[in-house]
Amino acid sequence: MRRNIRIITLLFISINILTFAQVPKWATTNSHKKYPSSKYLLGVGISKGKTEAIELARADVAKQIQVKIESELETIEQEISTGDRTKFSSEIISKTKSAVSETIAGIEIKETKFIKGKYYILAILNKQNYLAGIEQEMDNTVAETEKYIQNARKLAGNGNIFNALDSYISAQNIIPEFYVKRGLYTALTGRNYGGANTVSAADILSEIRSVLSGIDIKIISGNNQSAPIGTSLKEPVIAKVFFVDDGGSEIGIKWYPVIIKYANGETLSRLGSGEDGKIKVSVLATPTGASSQRGSVIFTLGLSNLPEMFRADLSKIQTSIVYDVLTIDIAFSVRIVNSSGEPHQNLAERVSAWINENGFQTDQSANMIIAGKTSITNEKVISTPAGKQYFVEVEIQLTLINTDSNKQLASVSAKGKGLAIGSKESAFEKACNNINVSKSKFAAFLQSADNR
Repeated sequence: MRRNIRIITLLFISINILTFAQVPKWATTNSHKKYPSSKYLLGVGISKGKTEAIELARADVAKQIQVKIESELETIEQEISTGDRTKFSSEIISKTKSAVSETIAGIEIKETKFIKGKYYILAILNKQNYLAGIEQEMDNTVAETEKYIQNARKLAGNGNIFNALDSYISAQNIIPEFYVKRGLYTALTGRNYGGANTVSAADILSEIRSVLSGIDIKIISGNNQSAPIGTSLKEPVIAKVFFVDDGGSEIGIKWYPVIIKYANGETLSRLGSGEDGKIKVSVLATPTGASSQRGSVIFTLGLSNLPEMFRADLSKIQTSIVYDVLTIDIAFSVRIVNSSGEPHQNLAERVSAWINENGFQTDQSANMIIAGKTSITNEKVISTPAGKQYFVEVEIQLTLINTDSNKQLASVSAKGKGLAIGSKESAFEKACNNINVSKSKFAAFLQSADNR
């Protein structure tokens, strides 16, 4: 009996040894004499299903690359950080991490064994062939990047800044892919790609900011004029948007948007520079500060066409002109009524303040009358959890009348909006309190009193 048990045990061990011997050696050692590790990466997959075993073998190769590339991520991140950290730095890191998780082109299935219901799959990656492809891709990326940068420099030199920025950004956009390929290359070879120094995210950003730092705006002519209030300055104001290149040459920037505002915040105009970088604008003599005898206009660069990451570089660039405002010795009387014909004292006081801000006096006996009547141009009721809210839009039409000649000399309108809970009358009063008028138009309106 014992002899039979020993025989069975020895037979069982022999079968196991035989079965284990059938398992290919490369499945347990992850090495193969035909595919030395100096030239190949090997991956092994074992599964009851052939397809799954193949995918496991491929994943095994990818995992080895991933382990090798992990140490490169820190180096890549430091390189980006030493320049100007931007939103695409995280994109580079993300793409580098995900690149190895995808099926790598070039992995070959070299051996397939089916033993005792399981598939044993050997996958290999020829390093030399794979690296040759990566090198070619990096060479192409470097060439393409340099092409974009050279084009950007040429465009900037011609004053075409927006197209230059587009070309610089195109160079930026392909940098992440370059870093991904370079990381793989270094991880597999232990050495840097030979052309790595020719492509740098930090260098491109530095060059963009160098271009932006050369942009400015200046007044060519039209500063320090004087004109009667509400009339145009005799000469138009001419400003120029320009770029100073590395050689110190001043180049006019084409088609650059410029925002022109009075110093009190009222927008005068929005213009684009011409082929020579110049803009020309007519300015009304309007008081813009504490003194009714002085005014100023500020020119700033539009930022809406710039990528957001570069707007701060140009946000503080501006220039300005000043002018003297000549007032006429005329007083005005003010008469404002509501839609029922009743005097509206608050609005009368508001209009009187506008008159004083422009350097004129108010006198209810004056023959120059500013008459106005309020009207509701829009109203609606809004139901809310807090109760009914009333929304009212109000307009006042101001008319300048010379009582001596009984002539209407000019007119100007002003509007306001109001919102109040539970009362239309409260909304109306709020709208009246919010009424405002273009300061330059109101100055021109008052100036009409001199056309007697």
